[in-house]
Amino acid sequence: MSIKVGDKFPQGILAFYESKSLKTIQIDEILRNKRVIIFGLPGAFTPTCSQYHIPSIINQITNYKEKGIDDIFCLVVNDIYVTSIWAEQTGATQAGLTILSDPSGALVKKIGMSFNAPAIGFLDRSVRFCVLLNNGIVEQILKENSTGSCDITSGENILALLK
Repeated sequence: MSIKVGDKFPQGILAFYESKSLKTIQIDEILRNKRVIIFGLPGAFTPTCSQYHIPSIINQITNYKEKGIDDIFCLVVNDIYVTSIWAEQTGATQAGLTILSDPSGALVKKIGMSFNAPAIGFLDRSVRFCVLLNNGIVEQILKENSTGSCDITSGENILALLK
């Protein structure tokens, strides 16, 4: 079942690495009383994610904040250590973009945004999507139509949708 506009974003636990230690957070804690963008990517170190998608989001962070966005989160189905190194190497951490790990893909399955491509080792990975949430309620959903593309969910397109 895919999440839709008006739905409450599901509960769950996500992980991140901060100050040289593993941390976990309840999803409802990061959404409470905030307007938030969560975008999902297939994986750390993949070419489109690293070379285009993350930079397109980083380039718009200041503009998102000016449009009333409190936090921007990137969700990937990778282990927390890979995610942490990727966040540092892409400049996401320094830019104020929080990369969260959904190690088993449990959250992306709950929201209907997972896919499998066993030939390249992608099991229960996230499709490329973006969800705009206000106090945990879905306001808008964007989802790419094909793998390897980042048009609908690019940083610039997300900015154009913000009111």
